[in-house]
Amino acid sequence: MGTTSLGIQKVRVEEVVISEETKKLYEYTNRANEIKALMESISEVGQKEPIIVLQAGEKFTIIDGVLRLMAMNRLEINEIDAIVSSFEPTDQFSFSDFLVHHHIRKEKTENEKLNEIRCLLRIDGENTNPLRDKEKRVNLVSTLLGGKGWGRNNVFNLEKILRWEKENPTDLNLSEQVLSSTINPARALDAIDLMSSQEYTEPMEEESGIIKEFLKGSFEKGKAQSLMVDYSIKKNVPETVIEFYPPRSEYFRIIQGNIETVELPQDLWIDTIFTSPPYYKLRKYGDDPNELGWENTPDLYVKRLSDILLKCCDKLKKTGSLFVNIGETYDDGQCLGIIDRLNCELMSRGIRLVDKIIWRKPSNKPLNNTVKRLLPSYELILHYSKSKNYYFDPIRTKKDSRLKVSRGCKDVGWDKPTFHIPNKNGSLRNFIDPEELTNVITLHGNTNRTKHVEGEEKHTATFSMDLPTIPLWISCPKNENTVVMDPFMGTGSCGVTALEMGFKFIGVELYEKNILTAKRMLAKAQEEYKKRMIGQESNVETNPILTNLEEAA
Repeated sequence: MGTTSLGIQKVRVEEVVISEETKKLYEYTNRANEIKALMESISEVGQKEPIIVLQAGEKFTIIDGVLRLMAMNRLEINEIDAIVSSFEPTDQFSFSDFLVHHHIRKEKTENEKLNEIRCLLRIDGENTNPLRDKEKRVNLVSTLLGGKGWGRNNVFNLEKILRWEKENPTDLNLSEQVLSSTINPARALDAIDLMSSQEYTEPMEEESGIIKEFLKGSFEKGKAQSLMVDYSIKKNVPETVIEFYPPRSEYFRIIQGNIETVELPQDLWIDTIFTSPPYYKLRKYGDDPNELGWENTPDLYVKRLSDILLKCCDKLKKTGSLFVNIGETYDDGQCLGIIDRLNCELMSRGIRLVDKIIWRKPSNKPLNNTVKRLLPSYELILHYSKSKNYYFDPIRTKKDSRLKVSRGCKDVGWDKPTFHIPNKNGSLRNFIDPEELTNVITLHGNTNRTKHVEGEEKHTATFSMDLPTIPLWISCPKNENTVVMDPFMGTGSCGVTALEMGFKFIGVELYEKNILTAKRMLAKAQEEYKKRMIGQESNVETNPILTNLEEAA
């Protein structure tokens, strides 16, 4: 490299040109106010500082003083004071390098800084010769960036980011975010790694915004990877086409009495049983001595409940499922293991345990201060079947929404919110989080419960009518002859859900006071379903055992 100064001389303004290298490195648009101020100053006191140029034949290439040149050009001044220098580029020191060194003290925008760094590290240059002075250049970049936080490793990391951006243009502006300290270089490199994975596509990012949320610090790299996998899976899942048939006759039947002694119809075949039996020694529902739940020991309770469920399962189709919503019982600080006992008893008698569905209850009652265990936040819905060939249909309904990474609510005990990819297909009902159907159902227990009217005796432990929705969707064939049963019907919550979904329902209930409410609730649900289906016809024969509401006891 060699430079010499030929001193100050007058040159014609029209002979001074701005090089393409200068235009690439520095920004001279949107500088009208600065140019106007220079014009006023030059008009008042004349040009006080010469520009710097290199002579190139009959022209002069400006090195420093572009704004002064623009000001004098607008003032229509023909000549300008200039320091004329000479420069001989080498393989190791280019004209662009020369420009950068001339502007070391210049106040620069973030973009101009990046342009200088690209130049110094030869990101954009065509010269591919190894840099013998690479360390010197790295040190200069570190100095240009302020030194603090910009040691050798981070400069090399920034170089990796810039080289990747050159080959992979995006609107993420990783290098700009790093330079402005919005993100650190390590997070930017993690983002590049994510975008280099086989799961990543530009359309995915455009729709989901996973990488953008990762760069914001919403979640870490592992979560971003799992969200990308979720996106790929959910993007390709088609919605299920469901056809329900309009009712042609009454769709439900109620039998009053003790399920242990009532006689079930001979021609009854059940597709799904969903029930929530009385829990062991937790609540009295009436004064009938046959009421389940007050046996002397947990084993006696479990055996009796198992006998009842097996009686119902005798009417269950081979493809049928049994769902039991049951809670634990604690006595004197000890868990009685009711759920484990029931599982062991039923499995020992030939019933297959399919799954344990968790009913997550965000709004649970607080524990007494004397209770020495963690606050309960869930109950279980136990899924059983008679055979391995049970019916299963992971229903997904169409939803016109983008698969954009979504922020969830804060989980109990966590400071940060959760993030997920919602389904391309909508949730089955608007009460449930629009996630892929899992064995965790988040549901507020006080929502959509039975609302009693004047004259009805209040049931003390109704459950939400939303609770059976997922179990019934996945286990019930979608036709009008599908039969759902609840042997502990209560006020008919399960039946209401079954009827709203187009199925038939049969319920058994011990107490007449509950049946009065259940009749009203079920009749209303059936009528609402009929209204929705007006104008449609069915050619499917009805099930004779459920045709006459008047037969209900």
